[in-house]
Amino acid sequence: MALPYSAVSKGKGFVQSCHAAQGTSRDDIMALQRKKLRKTHDSLFKKALPFVLITLAAWSLHAAPRAAYATEGGGSTYPMGVNTVLPAIMPDLGKTELLNYLADIPLTSLNDSHGRHSPEAFGGNLFAFAPRLLHTWNFALGDFHFSTGLSPVFQRKYVSVGGQNSYTFNMSSFDLQALYVTWSKGDLHLLFGQDFWFPGSSYNHSDFSNVTATRVTFMEEGAVTWTPGNWEFSLENTVQMSTRNRDTGYHDGTLFNMDYGISYRPFPKLRKLQFGVNGNWAYQTSNDTLNGQRYMDGYKLRNFTIGPQIVYDFSPGTAVVLKWQHALDARNTIGGDRYWVEFALPIHLFD
Repeated sequence: MALPYSAVSKGKGFVQSCHAAQGTSRDDIMALQRKKLRKTHDSLFKKALPFVLITLAAWSLHAAPRAAYATEGGGSTYPMGVNTVLPAIMPDLGKTELLNYLADIPLTSLNDSHGRHSPEAFGGNLFAFAPRLLHTWNFALGDFHFSTGLSPVFQRKYVSVGGQNSYTFNMSSFDLQALYVTWSKGDLHLLFGQDFWFPGSSYNHSDFSNVTATRVTFMEEGAVTWTPGNWEFSLENTVQMSTRNRDTGYHDGTLFNMDYGISYRPFPKLRKLQFGVNGNWAYQTSNDTLNGQRYMDGYKLRNFTIGPQIVYDFSPGTAVVLKWQHALDARNTIGGDRYWVEFALPIHLFD
């Protein structure tokens, strides 16, 4: 929106320009005025840009459909249980980090809404690999830093149901981590962010081992990491809200998930090594629907997992994580175990 001419003409900068331009034409004075306004607008834009980015991210949280629906077939767009180590800590200013996540999930049972195994013969395996590129912009507002990330997810999926088998390998989704805002003070680290998950491969109606769904998922993130002494306490909270799957007419219910990790460094002479427990707790708050109607009893996902994890830091920014998670409670989703290998290393792509 342009400023009213009356407000501009009474500005101090404009008056000074007019005094300096005595003896010039009215066109020259107006040209000076436009030049002064351009400089003012450029300065304001540079100062306001970070606030605009934050505002857009916050707006996107509210612009996402509030009745939006992330659990078709008992799955979740976000890999539940992945962020259990330092989720609120991003790369340093101007630095870039490459994180890699590998997960192996035996598909031993598809549980119903009471946590009971499906009576139909079911089995298979899901292997996923996701590289994640994170960059922290070389700009800060006090203790606030700003980061952006990209992560394609590749899945190899084998499913056997009722004697029929299906195998798929493809890119299942693409995660744009549009903006992370982080704040740190001493041992306390906080993160707020907005992700957009886009479908990867195409959908095949005749293939029941599809690894993708033709929908977009809006995911809000909030994380905290506290590192007092030899301890680490971490929580990663996400809320997933998705659009309707245009190929199946299925609309997933809003899903809350919390990844957690507690680790300790027991050996003073080997501080690079830490042991701990990790897992996730997920709770779906609204019903799944199919073609606008509630699907079965709402097919609300419930999930709680726990297991050990080992972390070894080779050097700052370079580490490997090994972890196992066992489902103590799994409703309308896959039960059993998950096995993870995660590693990180700094790169100099933008240095």
